[in-house]
Amino acid sequence: MASYGKQEYWEERYTRYPNPCEWIAGWDLISRLLTPNFLCLAAPPPSGEIRVHGLNQLSLAHLLSIRNYHGDFVIDEELEYCDSQSSLLTIDFPSREKARVLNVGCGNSKLSADMVYHGWMDITNVDYSKVVIKKMQSKYGDYYYKDLHSCIQREVMLRQSLGLESRDDSPQTVMRPKPRMTFEHGDITKGIGYPDESFDLIICKKTLDVILCSAGSVANARAMMTECFRLLDSDHGVMIILSSGKPEDRAVFFENDPWTGVLNVKLPSHSDENFKRTSDDRKKAEHYVYILYKQSGAMSN
Repeated sequence: MASYGKQEYWEERYTRYPNPCEWIAGWDLISRLLTPNFLCLAAPPPSGEIRVHGLNQLSLAHLLSIRNYHGDFVIDEELEYCDSQSSLLTIDFPSREKARVLNVGCGNSKLSADMVYHGWMDITNVDYSKVVIKKMQSKYGDYYYKDLHSCIQREVMLRQSLGLESRDDSPQTVMRPKPRMTFEHGDITKGIGYPDESFDLIICKKTLDVILCSAGSVANARAMMTECFRLLDSDHGVMIILSSGKPEDRAVFFENDPWTGVLNVKLPSHSDENFKRTSDDRKKAEHYVYILYKQSGAMSN
């Protein structure tokens, strides 16, 4: 949709429609990507032009069944790592408490709040809509953190009273430090002013697709990818992109920067939580997750 590439469209949209919108997928699915299964994968260096290494197509139910491991790397037997003869080694990725996260084109999504609830402690949100940034700053102010603390305390106490063990993705402690979650106005295609290697993880939900609807779309998309590459840690940087674009249409935007490797997972059409579509439209919808790795250690091997 051509209007997606216009900033005034988003200013009007967020003014008229304040309710949260989750593009492509929400926390239930994304939480399964924020595990060592993906974050700690030692991606093999590409030979020649960068290749998009494909996992076998997954059903949503199968992706949601992947467990969260905290020890040695374990991968489900049905998840085939294609085009690679090397073993699936792990790299050290920071814990949720220490990882520095950038959410590019955050909009009014609840993703960052869900991440904070589940233990991610340092999240920077950037969007070029001043309207939505102002709304999110107001929504996630001091009162939010007070409610968050009370909610976590109730859940932990309830689980303790029932004699239940803490889940991997449940709140970790009643008295954990106050998280850092900021909302800032900025245009990722023009640079956002942070020093090199300021983040360990970058999440981009549909933002690449939106940029490709704008004037000068190809140059802007490449500028966004270059800026994100610059911002990622050189030892263990990971960028997760949710997109409606097919690999053959998106791979070109991963070629300008020396990514160590790229994975893609095709998602089923019913993972789209944004719009009510007819059954025919739903069958046609396709969504993908692209996971890009920046690992200097792996690149030197």
